[in-house]
Amino acid sequence: DSVCFPETMNRTLVINAPRFFSLTWNIIKGWIDPRTAGKIELISSRKNWEARLRELVDVDQLPSDYGGKGMATTETLAKEAPEGVLKQHHELVHVRQSGHATVDIPNGGSMNVTVFTRSTTAVIISVVDDNNKSKVYSPGVSVKHTGGTGENDKPTSVVITKERVKGPLKARIKIESKGGRFSTAGNYMVACDIH
Repeated sequence: DSVCFPETMNRTLVINAPRFFSLTWNIIKGWIDPRTAGKIELISSRKNWEARLRELVDVDQLPSDYGGKGMATTETLAKEAPEGVLKQHHELVHVRQSGHATVDIPNGGSMNVTVFTRSTTAVIISVVDDNNKSKVYSPGVSVKHTGGTGENDKPTSVVITKERVKGPLKARIKIESKGGRFSTAGNYMVACDIH
């Protein structure tokens, strides 16, 4: 198999793994090729995983929030964010019949919502007040993947909010499937930019 499907993984570290997952991992790794399983490390203790990361990554390149001296991941993400965006919230929502994501918008803040998917099942997405569901900020927008199904084809992206939703507000992004009762709608990446 390694001739047709060469292994390209060098090492994977799972950090902040709950302690119970170590027990689960001991069961799972019995089904994985021993060479592959040997390249995966689970480390629960922050002190231990910081030390292990410093062994594998140059301390100047390792983000400070992972025990290094490099730029913190929050700073890196903020640098890459569109102009005026103070915070970004991304959440993968799995939808069978319905699903949702909730986001807090601070006082004086506002939010744009974009959803990405490869699901070909149509859904209706709306933004409502989580505390008063009858208060609708963005009425139902139909979302369905319209692109190709190839590995390199990009997912469909749809802007849900025509205007920014203003805070303070705990916003609920509701996703309701238009598929059959026994079908699964799929996965939807909800991306919120908070200004």
